[in-house]
Amino acid sequence: MSVRFAIVGCGNAAREIHLPALRANGCEVTAFASRTRTSAESLRDTWGTGTVVDRWEDALQRDDVDAVLIATPNASHRDVAVAAVSAGKHVLVDKPMSITVEHADQMIEASVAHGVLLVPFHNTRFAAPFVAAQQVVASGRLGEITGFRVSFGHGGPQTWAPHATWFFDPEQSGGGCLIDLGVHVIDLLRCVTGDDISAVAAVLTRRKRDVETDAQLLANLRGGAIGTIHASWSSRSGPDHQLTIIGTDGTLHLDSRTPLTFIDPEGARERVALPGTTSSPLAELLAAIGGEREPSITAADGRAAVAVVQAAYSSAGRNSVMIEIK
Repeated sequence: MSVRFAIVGCGNAAREIHLPALRANGCEVTAFASRTRTSAESLRDTWGTGTVVDRWEDALQRDDVDAVLIATPNASHRDVAVAAVSAGKHVLVDKPMSITVEHADQMIEASVAHGVLLVPFHNTRFAAPFVAAQQVVASGRLGEITGFRVSFGHGGPQTWAPHATWFFDPEQSGGGCLIDLGVHVIDLLRCVTGDDISAVAAVLTRRKRDVETDAQLLANLRGGAIGTIHASWSSRSGPDHQLTIIGTDGTLHLDSRTPLTFIDPEGARERVALPGTTSSPLAELLAAIGGEREPSITAADGRAAVAVVQAAYSSAGRNSVMIEIK
């Protein structure tokens, strides 16, 4: 039997990212709820079946809903998720998992108390080059990790979701490019290195209303490596991706023009082979619901990314002092 979803939040992310994935994974969508009924009806029509409900709370109480996909503005993630898990529904929540660590902890506590799954939609770590990078690091080929540079940027949410003005309202978004894109590379860095970020210092630039459009973080890993994390809504020429992991026995490098490459201490370069298939947050949730395995991406990972973002915002407000992650 396929897993039956309710979608709460029927904007561009639901339409362009989540709906195709649900279809590809053989899921059903039985209920649609959004801030406007028009958006919910439009997404329902795109899917082809299902019921539009005016209140998202009503979607969570339906007997034909096993799991809830949350794709609402960031500040509402906690309320929807806590209500969903309290109703016994599994949850896939778009990134960031929440806008504060306190909210993340409340979500995790509720999911544990009700015995259901809570999975954050950190999908970047599942892209084939990054899966390959994690495998190389885990093999020990780089030796001891000493440094890193990671970045993710594009032209801003207005380039792909022009009507989603909530991105620029800090009360709804929780911040700008750092909480939007930075969580992707923060999670990616943790996944690839297998290490946690222990402290950050941040510099932010605000060019769009009251949220940052560029963020630069200096970060420490618990294992001793140091490096930088960059997020930007100013990369108007196209997506800007970079991953560099520096070790005592070699370096891994990937950017928008260069495939994943291993560079040995003498400078010889080797293109790293990519896996043929990878997973996704949705696939991990479905496998866990089916009893096949524990999900490889967990609510603890979502909380960890939020903790780094929260510490970075605190650092930027205190003249870029180094803030320890808790």
